[in-house]
Amino acid sequence: MPRRSPKPRSSSNLSKWQKPRPTGGRDISRILDPLPTVESAWDGDWFIAHIPAVNAKKTYKCPGCNGSVKPGVAHLVAWQEDHLFGEERRHWHQKCWNTRRKY
Repeated sequence: MPRRSPKPRSSSNLSKWQKPRPTGGRDISRILDPLPTVESAWDGDWFIAHIPAVNAKKTYKCPGCNGSVKPGVAHLVAWQEDHLFGEERRHWHQKCWNTRRKY
């Protein structure tokens, strides 16, 4: 007589090792991002943190062009070195930061 496959168990009866894993996976890019770098400029030292597109979740106003930095767009965050804890953090388009006024 042919062997029957066992009846599928409900997920509540499965151990944590038998339960199906979520398919989306975890985004570890934030962990892998390098620490902020320090950039010296005409107006002082700045901390610069690069935000990859996958971590850009909100809309920000770029101080360079007054345009929007939309979700899903890679950009950078800059704040003056003398501001503790980055209270004055600003989100910039990469091009706007590179071409900001130098005087």
